[in-house]
Amino acid sequence: MIDKIRTGVLGVGTMGANHARVYAELPEADLVGVFDADRARAEACAGRFGCRAFPTLNGFLHAGIEAVSVAAPTSLHHEIVLQALEAGLHVLVEKPIAATRPEAEAMIRAAEGAGRKLMVGHIERFNPAVRAIKKAVRPEEIISINVVRVGPRPPRIKDAGVIIDMAVHDIDLVHFLTGSTVEEVYCVTSANFDLFEDTASILLRMNNGVGAQLTANWITPYKAREIQVITADRLIRADLLTRHVQESSRYSGDDGSYLVRDVYVRHREPLLAQLQAFLDAVATDAPPAITGEDGLRVLDVAIRASAYKKQPVIRVAS
Repeated sequence: MIDKIRTGVLGVGTMGANHARVYAELPEADLVGVFDADRARAEACAGRFGCRAFPTLNGFLHAGIEAVSVAAPTSLHHEIVLQALEAGLHVLVEKPIAATRPEAEAMIRAAEGAGRKLMVGHIERFNPAVRAIKKAVRPEEIISINVVRVGPRPPRIKDAGVIIDMAVHDIDLVHFLTGSTVEEVYCVTSANFDLFEDTASILLRMNNGVGAQLTANWITPYKAREIQVITADRLIRADLLTRHVQESSRYSGDDGSYLVRDVYVRHREPLLAQLQAFLDAVATDAPPAITGEDGLRVLDVAIRASAYKKQPVIRVAS
């Protein structure tokens, strides 16, 4: 028998409901309950996964829960996470850590003061394709990284643009794969259908010299998540949706051709791996896999990229 960690989920929209599902499946977790401002949605989620829907946030926070996932809108992260930490809970907060640097810093200080874990849900680190790339390529080999993350705008996103909502995934991946931090940021954005930017082309120069190009938008009619990692003698390409990873390496022949092979990928649901890592940190008192400071570094870069003036698209009638 193992001592189960009493868990809960705060905010059970699409992502939060998936957190509840995984907690209900994990043998090391006891899903106590969920809370959402939409009572009907909370009750539906609780009924699906065999836990309690709490009518009030205060009741939820003081129900003996030890570890909570916060999957509320970004604008609410700061307020909710501080309340959860004050109530003595360990917190996994969905990306991005917060809407502003001061909010993120306050959350990090509160976690330290309360002696509780604060982990940030940059789930792509747990994508099996990313793990395969990390295993195949040493940081010092990398010359450049290209990432494409595009698709239709999710209707649920109301309080952020494509950089804060989507490109943060890839800013974190560049940190993760290179083991370095960002030195320079340049970004071109446009706002086609909203006040927030819906396209972004971001160039990063890391402190170890690696260059990265990130493309994110909400105007492409199909969903794509692709990454290329380039070294002096190899190109590793991965589809982060299908989790297919392929390596092209220089061939010793005279015709300049390449050898192409598939890279082995150990398939595992990223959210399950992420929540297991969170619970392991709680159980063993180890540092979280993705700390509040990691989340703050990503947020800083996203804010720097967002600072570039968004250009509305002007269409001239013919």
